[in-house]
Amino acid sequence: MKKRKILGLGLAACLAITSLAAPVYAANETTAAVTETASKSYKITKRNIPTYFFEYNSEDNKKIPLYYMNGSDVPYFEITDMVSVFITILKQCGRPEFDLEVKKEGNKVTLTRENGFFTVLDFEDDTIFFWDYDGFFTSSKTKTLLDLIMPVYETADFTFMLKTLASNERTGNTVTLDAGDYDIDFVHRGSKYYIPVQTFSDIFLSSFGAGVALYNTHSLIFYLDGIESLYNNTTGKYSKLGQVYYGKDGKYATCKVSETMSEFSVNEFCFAMDTLYGLKKEHNINSFKEVIVQRDTGLNMYGTNAKKIDRELWNLIYQNVDDIHSRYALSSYASGADYKWKLNEKYGQGYARDFIFAFDEELKEFRKKYNPDLKIYEEHGDTAYITFDGFELDFSSLADLFGDELGESNNITLDRVHDTIGLISYSVQQILRKDSPIKNVVLDLSLNGGGAVDAAAYVVAAFLGEASFSVENALSGSRITNDYMCDINFDTKFDINETLAGKGLNLYCLTTKASFSCGNLVPCIFKEDPHVSIIGQKSGGGACTVCTISTATGTVLDISGNTRLSYIKNGSFYNVDQGAEPDFTISKYEHLFDREWLTKYIDDLA
Repeated sequence: MKKRKILGLGLAACLAITSLAAPVYAANETTAAVTETASKSYKITKRNIPTYFFEYNSEDNKKIPLYYMNGSDVPYFEITDMVSVFITILKQCGRPEFDLEVKKEGNKVTLTRENGFFTVLDFEDDTIFFWDYDGFFTSSKTKTLLDLIMPVYETADFTFMLKTLASNERTGNTVTLDAGDYDIDFVHRGSKYYIPVQTFSDIFLSSFGAGVALYNTHSLIFYLDGIESLYNNTTGKYSKLGQVYYGKDGKYATCKVSETMSEFSVNEFCFAMDTLYGLKKEHNINSFKEVIVQRDTGLNMYGTNAKKIDRELWNLIYQNVDDIHSRYALSSYASGADYKWKLNEKYGQGYARDFIFAFDEELKEFRKKYNPDLKIYEEHGDTAYITFDGFELDFSSLADLFGDELGESNNITLDRVHDTIGLISYSVQQILRKDSPIKNVVLDLSLNGGGAVDAAAYVVAAFLGEASFSVENALSGSRITNDYMCDINFDTKFDINETLAGKGLNLYCLTTKASFSCGNLVPCIFKEDPHVSIIGQKSGGGACTVCTISTATGTVLDISGNTRLSYIKNGSFYNVDQGAEPDFTISKYEHLFDREWLTKYIDDLA
């Protein structure tokens, strides 16, 4: 542990306005001997805590030892337990190949993955070093370091739906995360190495997209799903796991957290946001500690009132961050499950989200009025329209998309369409059928709010023959472009002649400000290709993949992560957050959805 420096805000002044709530320990706690260093002594207390992995199962409930420093209620893992938990979680999240070798040497612990990439935790300097950050957090099944497409489309026998053609990859810089600069202690005593549970959650679990840790002083929960898995706002009922986290009937909503936990939670939150938030430069954020200091109500983050802390987090996410991907997802156990909905009702969700929700509803009214019998695929004269409001990928329906024998061509019928993949397969085969009258194809993303990037890659490949997706990591600086092909008729053969490319069709993509995330990525890629024209209005942006983090006081947040979707122009990467300008602007909302008017407009363009 190195000497600390105070970060911007006068912590002593903050702490003077709050009172310490002493932690309550269970009967099975044990206390280690007091250990001394030149700078600090530690009295380490151990508690065996009931731990739940993503679901409530009383038979599988385990008690895992957590450790506490000098009477604090901030929980720590011993490194061996942390590694065991890490492996368990990754295997439950579909990473059966994941493994870690642990090497302890002096004040350092090296964790080496089965793919050879490693991280070094320094317990003297309180740092986490990654030789290759992307390599450490990439599935060993993928061929490239930043491939966002799930590695499930290739088996030993065949490849289906999507395949990677080639990649152009530039690895990033080494990354050193300095927890010590945020007054976060790593503790080394003898053969034991201790790291805060929340640091493990933020830096390791969140970077893997493997859920978050939630600690309520009684239990430790590893949480992955939406709030409905804990508390149903419609019925006002808690699930069994929700009762573990919030207490039976919400009895843990005491509104109180300890002073020590509050201060640690602020420091860890700033550490996580400075590390993982992908749009700091675009939002002119130097550090999140600075943002808190600059807020008039920032001192509430250091108080012991859980609802004031949650409200401050709410305001910071929706006022200072204010991007549509970022949201307040789950209230702290100490605030109560329904506090999220009260905040939402009273304060809204910030300018960006409130605007896009209202705009989306306005457009839906126009669409309902001018196209009341909307079909996901329909033809108007010589123009085909493909319409969907989210990029969906339904693995449960995959088997139905294949022929009776793998390798056989399979003509998809509309009644078998369950997701975006099936819709595009059906639509392309309809457009290219014998004696087809279709000359123009419109991909209608006017109300598309995003979704699965795998489905987005399939759509682009179906239109262009190949889909080039570029990704950069704002933290490490790594960059990569992956090229994909799609299998239109699911015969496990990848034939560009099955796609719309090179058929002499007039290809269009219809967009509005409601076209967000993948609904924005696809037109941004089309914009750089001469074969597709953007019509409508500028798309709505949204460049980053979503990263979920939690706070030490028990709140869950979604944020724009440090992996950013981009396009290449003149060899330079540009993230897609600014949206795509239309080649042909349609200013009246009714014209976006009046298919008779739009078909004539497109015929005139052609």
